[in-house]
Amino acid sequence: MEILATETEQLIKDTAKKVFFVDGNIHATTQDIADAAGINRASIHYYYRSRKKLLDTVLQEAMIEMQTKIQSISEQAITFREQTEKFIEFFLERSLQHPYLEMFIITELNANPELAALALNKEEREARVKDVTEGIEGEVKAGAMKPIHPAQFMITLISLCSFPFLGQTLLRHILSMDKETYVKFIMERKNVIMKLIFLDA
Repeated sequence: MEILATETEQLIKDTAKKVFFVDGNIHATTQDIADAAGINRASIHYYYRSRKKLLDTVLQEAMIEMQTKIQSISEQAITFREQTEKFIEFFLERSLQHPYLEMFIITELNANPELAALALNKEEREARVKDVTEGIEGEVKAGAMKPIHPAQFMITLISLCSFPFLGQTLLRHILSMDKETYVKFIMERKNVIMKLIFLDA
């Protein structure tokens, strides 16, 4: 029975992630999630007690997954440029699979600012900034980048990766692109972003 319970709990989380991250139904109710999972709403309340607890759980897992991947990239014995390229690849590929994930994260963090602490602790933040600072300095010295504050670099990089997903409904309308064309457009972003950051890309 315990295995079945665990499977049900995982089913609820997986379904919630699909509803929120893939379908874009950020305001989905527990009934919506239960219907999508093919279970009754009482099961969701049994495992998660409330919609907020379920949202907090999937948000925490999404943020931990992202930080784990970023940490993995930063620990690889590769150049700063290669790390940047791998980050862009990861971000775009993840967002293509879950096109509304960034919108979900921003919406939930705006509603619950205390959850931002899940991203990185003080020591991890300082280590990340140190790595970025040293990477930028090396590229600037080599003549491959213009000088830029590490915080400005990180905000710019994340913005260049995330905005096409955050604004996809409006952008597709403005650019007159169907979904398939827009996906191809997104897949070209890595090279575009690299050329914007590195002078010799």
